[in-house]
Amino acid sequence: MTTIDFTAIPNTSANEIQENVTTHNILVLTLINHYIKQYAKIYPKPIEKSSLDNVQTSKFHRTFSMLALHLIQCPDLTFSELINLITCGKYQLPQTFIQSFYMEVYQMTNTNLNVVTEMFKNLDGSSLDNGLPKVLPVKVINGSSPVGIFLRRVMVFFNKMQFLQTEAVIKEVKIHCSAVLKKMPGLKPKEIVSKEKEDLSPETIEMVKITKTINEIIEMININYQESSNQNRKYYKTRSWSPRQVELFIAQQVKLLKINESVALDPPTLHQKLKEILRANPDHFDVHYLNYLNCLRVKEYCGAVNSVQHYFSRQTFRVINVDEKSRGYRYTSLNMAILNAFFNHNEEAISYLKESIAVAHQVNDHVCLQHALMWMYTLSKKNKSTMLKCSVTRSKELELHQITSFSLQSMAQYLVENAESPAIVFEILKKSEIYNYFNGLTDLRMTNNVQKAAIWNTYGYQRISTIHSLLVLEHDQCNKEVYNIESKCIAMCNIINDLIAHGDYYLAPILINEVSHIFPYTHCKFWIMAEQYLNFTLAMNREEWPKAELAAKQMATVNVTESALRLGEMYLKKEDFVAATNMVKELMKNNEENTVLTRLRAYLIVAKANESAALNLLMDAKLIAIEYHLMYMIAIINVEIAIVLMKYDFPHKALRLLQETKQHIYCGINVYDKAYTDLQIIKAKMMVNIVDEFDHSREFLLKIYNKLNKIAEKFRSIEAITELKEIVYLQALIADELDMKQNRNKHAMEFRHLEEHKVQQ
Repeated sequence: MTTIDFTAIPNTSANEIQENVTTHNILVLTLINHYIKQYAKIYPKPIEKSSLDNVQTSKFHRTFSMLALHLIQCPDLTFSELINLITCGKYQLPQTFIQSFYMEVYQMTNTNLNVVTEMFKNLDGSSLDNGLPKVLPVKVINGSSPVGIFLRRVMVFFNKMQFLQTEAVIKEVKIHCSAVLKKMPGLKPKEIVSKEKEDLSPETIEMVKITKTINEIIEMININYQESSNQNRKYYKTRSWSPRQVELFIAQQVKLLKINESVALDPPTLHQKLKEILRANPDHFDVHYLNYLNCLRVKEYCGAVNSVQHYFSRQTFRVINVDEKSRGYRYTSLNMAILNAFFNHNEEAISYLKESIAVAHQVNDHVCLQHALMWMYTLSKKNKSTMLKCSVTRSKELELHQITSFSLQSMAQYLVENAESPAIVFEILKKSEIYNYFNGLTDLRMTNNVQKAAIWNTYGYQRISTIHSLLVLEHDQCNKEVYNIESKCIAMCNIINDLIAHGDYYLAPILINEVSHIFPYTHCKFWIMAEQYLNFTLAMNREEWPKAELAAKQMATVNVTESALRLGEMYLKKEDFVAATNMVKELMKNNEENTVLTRLRAYLIVAKANESAALNLLMDAKLIAIEYHLMYMIAIINVEIAIVLMKYDFPHKALRLLQETKQHIYCGINVYDKAYTDLQIIKAKMMVNIVDEFDHSREFLLKIYNKLNKIAEKFRSIEAITELKEIVYLQALIADELDMKQNRNKHAMEFRHLEEHKVQQ
């Protein structure tokens, strides 16, 4: 996307309305005039049904009114676009009406200027109510209606035009319409011309003859039309956007980008529209703000910086008051800080924030200071608790409800990261929820539910997390409008991750495709991560190492830390222990960049890769997980500790630990973790039986065999080949011990197929 750069401020006054009569205006006037002349004036009169010709119905008049309103408010359309609009079936216009409109346009393009001027006179004299006392009969169009205001405005500008300007506009109409009309079947030039001659007066026919003679003389003396058009180029205006159309368009697109991006124009189309608007209306500095939002969608840094600077510079240029100029400067710095924070340029963002705070202190702008304080908390790494408390207290005093609620939610997140009790965390979120409800903060209500889902997932209660994600989607359905597109996108991606963990590999891509269509640009990082997580999980389970590595590396475009962890898991499963340790050892450090869950996952990978130090690492990880109340992570660590205990011949302690842990694992939704835990329990039971010197009875082996069948079904549902081979091997041994030769051969054949699948990969 190329950057829009209009550094030169126009010489026109800021309050001057720059508008002109365009081809679109003439065609809309022709359509309205045709409706009034042929249908609107005879509609109120009692006419026989046979003469109506299925046209004069109340439905037709309502649909035409909606069409006229759309044509008045929308930006200029070409004649082809106008034809597509009235024939698409949305407004259900009768075919007779459309054909007669084509005839009228054809007549206008094949005659002189008199037809257009007569149309303006007829509309002004016989159709438009000019607001005078009602002495004469009621006119068709009310002068204060949207159509009436549009007609009056176009008439005013048409009357102000010079002759050469008027002639240029009519030529433009003929050029744009003639090529389209020639392709239409059914238009007969001879009949139309004859009809025209019948309707025109003798004086008009004489003028037509004189005009033709003049045109022949011009051709004879070989006047260069191109040269004359270049001399009068100032009369050819390319401005096809009126100021009112620009204001409506900008307001609509800004709203859609904030609440429902999927309905807004895509970035290239919107960029092209903005270029047209700036050519037509250079004084509209709001266009630069819309272009700034558009650049953020595709992460174009240079275009975003240019647009936000032009927006505030033009806004400040038009202000004479010193206080207003200062306001423009401090909010320019604040927006530049937000822009740099969006692109992770934290040092530049903090510099702009300090500048904004300094200017805001000079004029005591507490609102700007509170906004800057929240962004300073987001970007800085020190004194966060103090800044949050100040933000909550001061924002509540100033009745800045949105900042107050956001500060409470940020405080809850801060407490989770600093090992606070879950009861206190959810008490703060409860206060935020009540505050949102009483102040109508719909978008922050959705954010609150998403944050609850994230916190419950952190603590290890995945089912409750899923419920809060579904509440966000339910709230969106009830309101029939997206108030917070980021919350909705995160909630949908949470559902996708739950489907992947549950083994629904065929339902998850359908939802990913849906999310990618709803959020194609803004917040696309969430569904990109979910998509790569699906690809990585499938490849890991199927032992497709190149695909798993590709998916893990592609995660780095969104989250470098997650990419390193996934690569470590892949190297670990490939039994490349050195590479796995080197990949994640930096993530074990306790610093601001590594979260608690990141550190614990790194501990698990390093512990599995280093058998000698595994127990010490796992115990350290367990202490950290207990400190931060991470119940599910504690259960995962307990499973790994039990495996180490079995290796050191402590099966009784391992079995006891696994049985205590099983309940927490089954509270989650991850099918792999459940099946993996069940497999370790069976191994521990068999080792206990051996250590206690008990013979494996037939009943015991049958019980183990049946349980292995259930576990195999779970691994088979998620396509986990490595674990499935281990279970099939155990089943073959047990079947051989039980003298079940047919089952033994079946498991042996299945093991061989799994090995061949691995070789083919």
